[in-house]
Amino acid sequence: MDRSADVIVIGGGIMGLNVAARLAAARAGRVVLFEKRRFGAGESGKSGAILRQHYSHQTLIAMAQSSLAAYRALHERAPGGIGLQNPGMAFVCGPADRVGLERNVALQRSLGVEVESLDAAGLRTFEPRATFADGEIGCFERAASFVIPHLTLAAVAAQARAAGAELHEGCGVAAIEQDANRRATGVRLADGTRVAARTVVVCGGPWSRALLLAAGADLPLSAVAPEQAFFIPPAGHGPDRCIWADLVNDLYWKSETTGFTRVGRLSYEHDRAVPDPDSSDEGVSGAFLADSRARLARRVAGYREAVCWGGVAALYTVTPDAQALIGPVAGHDGLLVVSGFSGHGFKLGPSVGDAVTALVAGGDAGPFERDFFAPDRFARGARRSGAYGSSVLG
Repeated sequence: MDRSADVIVIGGGIMGLNVAARLAAARAGRVVLFEKRRFGAGESGKSGAILRQHYSHQTLIAMAQSSLAAYRALHERAPGGIGLQNPGMAFVCGPADRVGLERNVALQRSLGVEVESLDAAGLRTFEPRATFADGEIGCFERAASFVIPHLTLAAVAAQARAAGAELHEGCGVAAIEQDANRRATGVRLADGTRVAARTVVVCGGPWSRALLLAAGADLPLSAVAPEQAFFIPPAGHGPDRCIWADLVNDLYWKSETTGFTRVGRLSYEHDRAVPDPDSSDEGVSGAFLADSRARLARRVAGYREAVCWGGVAALYTVTPDAQALIGPVAGHDGLLVVSGFSGHGFKLGPSVGDAVTALVAGGDAGPFERDFFAPDRFARGARRSGAYGSSVLG
């Protein structure tokens, strides 16, 4: 071997950087991260980076709570901050999703999350510029926030380096190396360099499946390209009051610090598949932009004439139940996977870092539940379900 490490982390998105930072802080040995392009070049850099706690599962709510506290602390500590904003987030649904929303609100409250329930009249008072039908209900999560992705990625990278992790951008991993017993022994880089390690953690987002498959591990990961549109708010409208998730119109939108309003679909089942993330087209269709305007205008009529500034296609790595694969890969000692967050992972990054550190080096895993995210759960016939049809809401 040309070089060696104790733990190799593959991928420099929000997960890989948090895993490296927390492993290094826990003194898990020499931690080396390889990112084939630049930090956040895959999914994380284009994220809306919404930090909500509205989920259908206790473990996800608790992990989101833990991560929100970590992001707040990072914002205070990082020079210039990470762009943390706290507008809150509103969720709107029709009668078909009433039971799910009410159940989620009750679960949040039981875990200490402050949530206000809203009937149709309450929604109209909450946002007079929007139109709400009788029978629609919603809730408002006061603590929901967002951060600016590139500032956050840079701050977590600085945190990792300060703890002793070695981070490499522009350094792709060509293969995971294993011995005759399929135990991970390191990686081979794109330039042919071999780096030995006792543990390899794959946080490669849409590139994870190909790397794992080449190592003999066939996991249910696939990539899609969700489109997002950007509009200038209507004249006199100003920033939206909060972040919105509208289950009735299958839409979310949020005011960006740039002044634009970001608009995207909640569901990703209609998004085009991405068999090769290296050749993924980042453009969006005119049909999508028009559809986004129409959907948003059905809720807030002022957006009907709003100027559109185009959009961008991002990447989601998805699983059959929209929950991530986090943990050891069955039959491959020393190999872990952290992927498949299905569009709602940014908010969980710090907590995932703590969980992986506990799996690798021992210690407190926090609210993480190993079985909930087990990579072999589908092979065992287990899968998670959420309260809504929109998988990204978990």
